[in-house]
Amino acid sequence: MTDSIKILPVQPCGAVGKCMSHPSSYASSLSSYSKPTTARIASYAMTQLETARAKDVATHEANEPAIAANLEVAKRVRVLMEEIGMPASYTERDTKSRSRYPKTIRHDAGYLQDLRRECKTDDGFTYATSTYERLKKEYQDYADKAAREAEIEAGRAQREQEEALAKRKADMALAAILLRYELPLESTWEDVLEHLRTKDQRLDLAIAMRDTRGDWSEGAYRVKNALQRFTIHTNEDKDIAADVAAHLVDFEDGRVFRDCEWNYDRLLGTVVNRQLVADAEIARKSLEDE
Repeated sequence: MTDSIKILPVQPCGAVGKCMSHPSSYASSLSSYSKPTTARIASYAMTQLETARAKDVATHEANEPAIAANLEVAKRVRVLMEEIGMPASYTERDTKSRSRYPKTIRHDAGYLQDLRRECKTDDGFTYATSTYERLKKEYQDYADKAAREAEIEAGRAQREQEEALAKRKADMALAAILLRYELPLESTWEDVLEHLRTKDQRLDLAIAMRDTRGDWSEGAYRVKNALQRFTIHTNEDKDIAADVAAHLVDFEDGRVFRDCEWNYDRLLGTVVNRQLVADAEIARKSLEDE
């Protein structure tokens, strides 16, 4: 006796098919007082996709016994129909055709149409899988883009924080120097450096030499001017003035003030007031950073 079988219901795997075609469409699903970041949208979208995929996988696994049973039903029906000589298709004249020789239309036999309609042997899992793989690639590309944007934003925020901290430190340093030398509160770093140079002629000359070492496109006018302000008090002052002045003759290259006997580093080393030198260095650097 033939085993008794019957058609079983099969649930479609349609969860992934309900996912948004592009992850950015999930932005409206995220309730927030501020606009959600791309990274947050990407994470939420991927979670929705993976959740849908898990549902489809679970649905397909639950469908497997029913699909197997329905395949057996379909097979037995076809075998039976073949045994009794029932044709699998039929043709009829196309009544809508106005041709002299009307075409015929082929139709599947009714039992085959019934099987497709009532005896489900495909739950759409293959199509759901291809949709999932396509969406996952698109979602992952979006997530990668979000990660890059987040990295750029983090770098920008870090730079802003560092710049703000540097400015705060510079402001504090400026305030301290203004108080130390009793300078007007509206003084700029340029004002500060100009004032500090008046405190020591060796500091003044060294700065002129260093500045010329950095840029001698307009000649050594800075050093010439500083030498004009330089007053001889000691034999060492005389040696300094003579050495520096000698390098102004046929001047061509600011590097001579780095390499001469009384170069700017040696000059700065002879300034007794080390606080003055330190403050001048701070002022010069702050001017360069502006």
